[in-house]
Amino acid sequence: MPRIPGAGIGVVTATRDVLRRGIRAASVTASNVLSSTLPTANVESPSPSFADLIDPATVVPDGDLARIARAMGCAVEDLIAYPNLHDPSEVSMPYITAKSFTIPAYRRTPFMDWRVKMPPATLKSRKSKLAYRHPIGLDQAFKEALGVLEADRQQKYDNLLKMHDRIDAILQHFNVSAIDDIPDHKSRGGAYLASVEIEKGRINAEINNPEIIHQFNSGNFDMKFPVYRFLARQKWEKNDRLLLMDRLESMKVIPDTLPTFYPRVDLKIRFPGTMAHWIDPGRIMSTGVTAQAPEFSIQIFEDKAKLYTIVIVDPDTPDLENDSYKTTLHYILADVKISGNEPLVDKSMARELVPYLPPHPEKNSGFHRYAVWVFEQPGGERLAVQQRQGKGPIDVDRLLERDRFDIRLFRSAHGLRAVGAHFWRNGYDSKTEGVREKFGLGPGNVYTHKRFQHYQDYRG
Repeated sequence: MPRIPGAGIGVVTATRDVLRRGIRAASVTASNVLSSTLPTANVESPSPSFADLIDPATVVPDGDLARIARAMGCAVEDLIAYPNLHDPSEVSMPYITAKSFTIPAYRRTPFMDWRVKMPPATLKSRKSKLAYRHPIGLDQAFKEALGVLEADRQQKYDNLLKMHDRIDAILQHFNVSAIDDIPDHKSRGGAYLASVEIEKGRINAEINNPEIIHQFNSGNFDMKFPVYRFLARQKWEKNDRLLLMDRLESMKVIPDTLPTFYPRVDLKIRFPGTMAHWIDPGRIMSTGVTAQAPEFSIQIFEDKAKLYTIVIVDPDTPDLENDSYKTTLHYILADVKISGNEPLVDKSMARELVPYLPPHPEKNSGFHRYAVWVFEQPGGERLAVQQRQGKGPIDVDRLLERDRFDIRLFRSAHGLRAVGAHFWRNGYDSKTEGVREKFGLGPGNVYTHKRFQHYQDYRG
């Protein structure tokens, strides 16, 4: 794409009024792969281009709307709320905002329309806004930049529509409804590679859309669209995932509970009540706050809903018999259905295998780490506790026993894959005895440090 002087200012600082119309996506590479591996189909008449389909002056048939939605990877009803580009001739400038900003008389110049022109939204302080001067030629550069973006998007969406039409022709040629059912190995592999490139093309098509960036930064976006899922995953990987892995490894949650893993979902937890906000990994919490079961948010970056299992364990329970530590099971919630657009966990729709046990550390036992693990259930099927994948039988009652819980055995027994993690810490505090009394947990032990008076004490 040619670089237009000054276009970056207008594009980056554009607000919602700036953008509305045009769409694009697809990949020429995928088209080449498809053409080299799949037989061609006879097309009687050329399909309408994307620019024709989105022209507001034309009435778009339902079939063409379905083609547009398929090209964008969404449903037909989602097209109404999708942010598009305006026609460049109808674009309002990025310095127009909802908030009024009057330039003082002593700062006005003959070349500044102080009643209309506003500084960019990226300028935060009042001093920098007052010192801002509207660059010469910004209006023309901004319109030209939008024109280039719109033409590029429409061209790529045209390629994407053609690619979908060709895939449909191949499926019709083999009289099948899915790519996996194509009998020819070469054609099936080429179609699969093309579908992967199509998903990438949808992202590349909208990644430079200023309205997409603006909507994402403002938090007003829909995870049904591939570009938003890509931006959300990219932001998470650059920030929250790095913090999570640093806390898990530095505080030895890995490997004390499970070996290292690759996080694939963004897991967040919070506790109802006075601290109803998402907490950072490793935060020290009061036992009074954690007396109630936490709420979960599992943000996935895929378009398909899946089933997950949530497990909470405490690997810091003192083991007096072995002079070591053991793992205590605090919670198991299975069959949690999560989609990309609905990350909040609805416990009423899930299956509680083990009720929540509030943290109740014993006095002088130090801080306990309460690790929250999210496992993806294989095949999207309900979790069957009585079954085991592997060799030999397994005691079901022992598998779900709280004391000396083996989370690695639980994972391997059900073929689960760890995709997310989180944890918080609890220590003995003024609320602990009240939690023990409320939930009938009984009095806890009190640990003390033994002082050695003589050298012989070290030898036993």
